[in-house]
Amino acid sequence: MRPQGINGRIRRRMPWMLLLLIVLLAFFLRWGVWMKNLTDFTLKGDALNYHIMAHQIVEDGVYGYALGRKSGEPNAYVTPGYPLFLSAVYAVVEDPYRQISVVRGIQVLVGSLTCVLAYLVVHRLLRRNDVALLTAFFVAIYPPYVQSAIQLLTEVLALATLLLYGWLAVVAFETRKAAHHFAAGVALALHVLVRPVLLPVAILPFLFALRSEAWRGRWREWATAGAWTAFGFVLLMLPWWVRNAVVLDQVILTATGSANPFLAGTYPYLKNMLADFYALGLTSEDQGWFARQRLIKGFTTEPLLYLKWYTIGKIQFLFEKPWLYQQIDDWFPALSPWNHRLHAAICGFGAAGLLYGAVVSRRLRAVAAFGALFLALYLLFVPTTLYAYPFMAFLMLGTAFLLCEGMRALRSARRPHRFVDRMALEQARWDSPQPPRRGMFGG
Repeated sequence: MRPQGINGRIRRRMPWMLLLLIVLLAFFLRWGVWMKNLTDFTLKGDALNYHIMAHQIVEDGVYGYALGRKSGEPNAYVTPGYPLFLSAVYAVVEDPYRQISVVRGIQVLVGSLTCVLAYLVVHRLLRRNDVALLTAFFVAIYPPYVQSAIQLLTEVLALATLLLYGWLAVVAFETRKAAHHFAAGVALALHVLVRPVLLPVAILPFLFALRSEAWRGRWREWATAGAWTAFGFVLLMLPWWVRNAVVLDQVILTATGSANPFLAGTYPYLKNMLADFYALGLTSEDQGWFARQRLIKGFTTEPLLYLKWYTIGKIQFLFEKPWLYQQIDDWFPALSPWNHRLHAAICGFGAAGLLYGAVVSRRLRAVAAFGALFLALYLLFVPTTLYAYPFMAFLMLGTAFLLCEGMRALRSARRPHRFVDRMALEQARWDSPQPPRRGMFGG
């Protein structure tokens, strides 16, 4: 029974009021970083490449990515999500400096609202406001998430579309409505068009659903859900596939630019990276082939070294330091130790929380497995702190879950029998079939 009267209404609205405060905090932090760099329009690396590419799309009508220059000819080196976002802004705003400012402003808003998506995903998964709000809080304050709002890179849109897909997928599997599965497929396509790494593990939620009590034996319903998701996915991806077939005369599902980071990732601990590649006079078209040759030779002649590199070594490179920590060191030296400690705490507590959650909850077991496979895909490529960016959201959920469970355990320390009973009831609630739900969280 819901609490009645004024106090009851306040209690029901309290999570939304707290979430609003978290969103405002996220906006204030991102806006502050934007204002600090308001007149700094320096672009380099991938940001410069995307900027030039967007200008080429608007000015020449050619979709092509190149390093530090216009490609001059069409290609499919990167997926079109972020370049088309930039070109849409550039087509409306002509001044090159204002173009960058408008993009940053949009990303500040999207990054702030990502906290809402984080809350919706976790609340829908666990039906717990404490874990959902704490996860949203971490998304709001985590420095790389704040700093990314002013970078002309895919990270902000990639995280937002990833969480959007996660929320819609959970809603779809609970309500079993065709419209929700279709929407989840569209959201998946949105994410893949921005960052295609997720695509190989997109089938995982369906496999976990098939093993759950709610879907066991419902093969026809399960297949129908998959068909609607695939329909939404294909509908949004189809223009990209048709363009590649017509313009490039190739079947390209995502992009062709993954060969370079894949090749760079075959050099253990990045020693002499690409030296033999350039010595042989190979071209960019040979990167994929040469990477596979190096991988086969490495695991054949030095299996222990390559096994360590593709597991412990790359994980250490990915998570040892927060992305863009050098900027914090320069801008706010006093916050630098806090930045590193927060990153280390989220990594440590997050991993422990996901492992614990995988033991006590089937839903968190699915999240942990999804995150582990997601991480495994990134381990195929050159390890940079940038690639840890999307996975940190999984670790934030794990951290929030572990901390909230710890607080509950402390409060229940004087009532151990009630605590054990509550844990048994909660595991039964998490793992039992969930009926379709209706309300503000979808349905």
